[in-house]
Amino acid sequence: MSRLHPALLYLTIYNPTLHPSEEVSKDDEDAEEQAQILFYSSQERATSRDKMLRQVGLAKALVNFSEIFHPTDSCHNVHSQSRRMIMLNPEPDFWIHAAVELAKTPRTLLPKPKDKGKGNGKGKGKEKEKASTLLPSYDYHEGSFHDYALRAHLLRGYEQFKLTHGSFTSILNSFGQEALELQLERFFTVWAWSWDLSKSFELNDDLGLSLHPLYPSILPLLDTFSSQLPAGLDALFLSPPHVVPSTGYRQSNYPPALSRHLLSLIPRHLPHHEADGGPEASSPAEKGATANTTAKEVGSGGNPSSGFLGMPSSLAMSMDVRNWSWPGALTFGKGAEPKSPVTEREGMKPNPSVAESVSTVVEVDRGALGDAISSADIHCLLEKANDGLSVTDPDAAREGCSEMDHSGDTPRPSRVPSPLPADDSSASPPEPEKPDRHRQLDFACTFVFLPESDDPLETRRRQVIHLRCQTLAVALIADADNVEDYDTHVISEATSQMLHDIENLIAAEATRASEILPSATKILQPKDNYLISFDHFMAASPDFVAKSDYLYNGKQLLEQGLHITEVFSRGQQPQHWHVSKRDNTGGEEREVFLEVARKETSLSDVDNILQRLQSYSF
Repeated sequence: MSRLHPALLYLTIYNPTLHPSEEVSKDDEDAEEQAQILFYSSQERATSRDKMLRQVGLAKALVNFSEIFHPTDSCHNVHSQSRRMIMLNPEPDFWIHAAVELAKTPRTLLPKPKDKGKGNGKGKGKEKEKASTLLPSYDYHEGSFHDYALRAHLLRGYEQFKLTHGSFTSILNSFGQEALELQLERFFTVWAWSWDLSKSFELNDDLGLSLHPLYPSILPLLDTFSSQLPAGLDALFLSPPHVVPSTGYRQSNYPPALSRHLLSLIPRHLPHHEADGGPEASSPAEKGATANTTAKEVGSGGNPSSGFLGMPSSLAMSMDVRNWSWPGALTFGKGAEPKSPVTEREGMKPNPSVAESVSTVVEVDRGALGDAISSADIHCLLEKANDGLSVTDPDAAREGCSEMDHSGDTPRPSRVPSPLPADDSSASPPEPEKPDRHRQLDFACTFVFLPESDDPLETRRRQVIHLRCQTLAVALIADADNVEDYDTHVISEATSQMLHDIENLIAAEATRASEILPSATKILQPKDNYLISFDHFMAASPDFVAKSDYLYNGKQLLEQGLHITEVFSRGQQPQHWHVSKRDNTGGEEREVFLEVARKETSLSDVDNILQRLQSYSF
């Protein structure tokens, strides 16, 4: 049977300290309970008021019951046979509660043997059997997802709302409960039902954004750039999916949602024409050269078996009459006399030395072509057919014809030929375009809400400046309310120079890496994968995605018990080592997650690998 993915059942946000804005009867307890619900969204299109109050009331009861045993640590999650209930307390008196149904598989019901006995209760038994078959039965999968992954996703949703709208407390105090409910409705309705629980969770997303592989080399350039900026600007380099925070950015203790939000504003892939610096278009000279080469293949003794009616197969595949620019190819056997359009239009005497070559290229039977092509604008098509050679410059016509005669006997492959070079200087391959440090940058501004240093719940509106060049960008978090307080010309010049230096650095590293050939041992031997998290940023092995439950369990143990510093585990099939460790080397707290996929690795070998990772310098 097919497995059904996990699904969000409902999501609600409530504050048990709120009261109705209008006077209600003291006996109306439902009105009191309903006033505490700020947001509710359910998988069902229509949910009754009683059902909503029961679901929120159950969450309150579970939290209150757990606080009896542990006043400082309330209930976080509850497991049942078919669902998980998550309770999150992001701000004092505010609760986010979600219920998620586990993945399930329809259960196959075996047919019951027929009852041969006779009795008065036979009819009632059939009714009960029919009623039981109406309700489907499922087998639920307990290991569908991890509790830590669900809580981390809910917390990221709250942090995103706080960044773009402000904290719950600040909105409630400044604008009132009705404004808070409106903001929650607009944001969390879209956020909740865009949550795809069918995708497996990744520990990489919960640890923070990935640092650029060249972080140690880019950081000095970014700090030098930051020193040239006016006071009150903190820089963050963005290159999706990687970031590089400046030293000033890290010292400002910005929330992790800020860098994640700014990275989402940068496109990861640009359209092809924008990435190349302009739309793809060929010049008329290139089109004419292509037409000449095509005519030479068809009319000068090319291989007739290369395509239909002697045409190259690539041309036979595209039968658009508007692109028929090979004159003399389709005469349809009427045997018209060869004519030169150059001499016919300009009244010039034909040159005997090139008369034959010209006739083989531009020979067109206009009557036959008119019978074959039913078009109101036949003259436009004929003009386009004769554009293979210049009709205004006879020297160019002779030049093109002589080139065709020179190579007329050379067999051609059945493909669309590349344009002929106009002169000897253009025959050499073009040099790669070098980045221009004075190129125009895309400039944009956005606004976010950041907490003040003394109170994390009091958020203030801040402005962010974006300077982007293709997929590389720099975000500047401004302390001023207006970007006009800064000299944007100076900032743009410094940013352009820094992006130019970073592009050269990345290109040089790519060239160096392409020259190094890995040994056979490195290719065949399984690689050790790691994640190193610090300050809400992360350094990881290339292309490593952590989805193992062992690493999630280790992360949860490190958070729950401060006395736990490391967790070692090894699976059976496959026999991989998984290590989670908290490290305070150098006065900076970091967490290391390691996965070793070699069977012969012992515990001492794993510890040696950890020692090398701990010496990794950021």
